[in-house]
Parts: sequence; C-alpha cells; structure tokens
Amino acid sequence: AEAVLLSQGSAAICVSTWGSSCLGHPDARPGTAAARGRAAEGQGWCEPGLSRDRLLLLLLDAGTASGDCGPLPQLPGAEPPEDSKDQQSFPIGSKITYRCVQGFAKLPSKSDTTQCLENALWSVLPEFCDRSCFSPPRVSFAKVSAEDEIKNFYAVNVTVSYVCNPGYKNSTDELPTSTCHENLTWSEVPELCERETCGPPKNPEHGTVVTTDYLFGSKADVICDDGYELAPGPSFIRCYLHKDGVAWTPLPTCQRIQDVSPLASTSTVGTTAVTDAPKSLEEKTSEYRYILPLIIIPCIIGIVVIVIWTIKKCGVKQKGTYKPNPTNAGDEEQGPSCQERKTGP
Repeated sequence: AEAVLLSQGSAAICVSTWGSSCLGHPDARPGTAAARGRAAEGQGWCEPGLSRDRLLLLLLDAGTASGDCGPLPQLPGAEPPEDSKDQQSFPIGSKITYRCVQGFAKLPSKSDTTQCLENALWSVLPEFCDRSCFSPPRVSFAKVSAEDEIKNFYAVNVTVSYVCNPGYKNSTDELPTSTCHENLTWSEVPELCERETCGPPKNPEHGTVVTTDYLFGSKADVICDDGYELAPGPSFIRCYLHKDGVAWTPLPTCQRIQDVSPLASTSTVGTTAVTDAPKSLEEKTSEYRYILPLIIIPCIIGIVVIVIWTIKKCGVKQKGTYKPNPTNAGDEEQGPSCQERKTGP
C-alpha cells in the first residue's frame, strides 16, 4: 500500500497499513490510522529496550499549527469536559481530565488525565473506564467483606463476599455472596446468617418471664406474682450484644406490695399538706359504712317519735274550768271560755 509521510517539525508519522514502509525519513514508523486526530490501536514496533505491547497511536492532523496538539483522543467509556470536546487545537502543556460516561466506572489506579507533550503529541492514556455495578447491596444480617468494601469498581461478573453481622452466625459452611450482572444489577444476597440465641431466660424471684423466642433482638416481658409489683425501671428484658456473643439484659425485681404509712405519703404543695389515705384505712372506712347506720337509725326513730308526740300535745284543746263572764246590764250574754289550767305543787 502507498505510504503517506507527514512532517511536523522534526517528527514524522507514517499513515498507512501495517507492514508498509515509509522511505525517506528515519523517524517513520508503521501503523494503521483510524481517522485524523483519532486513536488507532494495534501492534507496533518497539524501540530498543522496550517490551512488545499494544500501543495507542495518536495521529496529528496535517493542518495543526506547529507546537500545538490536535483534537483530543477518543477513549471507550470516557469523555472530556464539555468545553473541550469540539476544540481542535491545544497548546503545549495542556492537561485534560476525562470522566467516565453513565454505566461506566473508573478503574482503580488508572490515570484519567492526558497532557499535550513537547513533541505536540498527547500523552498515552490507557483505557480507564469500564462497565461497573454500583456499591454492593446492604443487608441486615451481614456486611460486605473488608477486602471488597474498599473497592470502587465492580466489573460485570465480579462477585463480592459477605460476613455475618454481630449477633448472627453462619447457618452453612458457605459465605453469602452477590454477583454483578450484565445489566449492572447485583444478585440477591442469600440469607445464610441466622440470629444467635440467648437461651431460656431465668424467672425473677416472685415473678415470671413471658417470651416466644430467645433469639438476638427478642424482647420478653416480666410479670410479678400476686401481692408483688415491679420495682421502678424496665418491665422487660431483651437479648442484646454482650462481649463476643449475646445475652439477656438484667432481670427486673418483683417487690412485695406494702401498706404505705400516712407520713410517708404526705406531700406539701405551698403551705398545704396533702395526705393520701392508706389502703388499710380505706378498708376500715368501708366497714364503718355498715356500722354507722345501726347507730344512727335508732336515734332518728327516737327524734321522730318525740316530734310526733309534741305535735299531738300542742294540737289538742286543753281542758279547763268553765267560768261565766260577768256581764253588765244591757250587754249581750257572752259564751263561755276555756282557760289553761295550771298544775303545780
């Protein structure tokens, strides 16, 4: 195939097919051009002392001014900043940082910045973007292993492992895992971790613990026997993390219900003392409700009898001695009258 020789200062680039030779210039090298100013990848000849490897050939546009780099090279899964995409010329020393497009992520330890070198060529920038899943899914029973947690790139088909959280233990010999699929989603994490058990709790003295299971995170209520009540504080226990395992929280105390002394239950509000009546006094008062009527009823009956007797006595005409009233001549005769008869010693 015919070779085309492009001169750029003291440098020359051969634009042709592999295996052709560019005669007439000592710096000519064979290669395959994809397009002017674009990256072409292929097998190249290496200078003495360098290993044979895949080379990224950056070709200069023939019309580029001397001392400037041409348009930015295109990289798979990456793009330059918006204000640099359509720029055709860059001065020596220019540095451009690429970013990965949506659906791609930056490969760890790979550079994402290219520079316009003194020879008016862009520095070689290897592919640094690839398709990656987002961070692995979070689950309540396990966490991503420390080795996989520090990664910032999860390629398709990569698998991460999990370790059981405190309070859980492996239910099988296998660890939970998750794999990044082609659609950049993670597989479901199998629940291979089960909650540890605190075992049956002890009953408190004069009380009973009521629970349905003994596993990590479970809650159990405490009920006191008749005549006892819970001391101030929690009325339940819980299976919680303790040292390297799990254990029940301390048991509440059941204490005997006692009569409260009136002095002990007196509270003062301002200058007024308020005293709560003890339960024993209330019980005695209830007994007096039945005793007092037996005393009061006869008194009431006696009072009623006295009142009736007084009414009858005052309401009957008293017997007296008939004495005719003296009359004057010509006066009409007046009728008799009754006078109260006084009795006495």
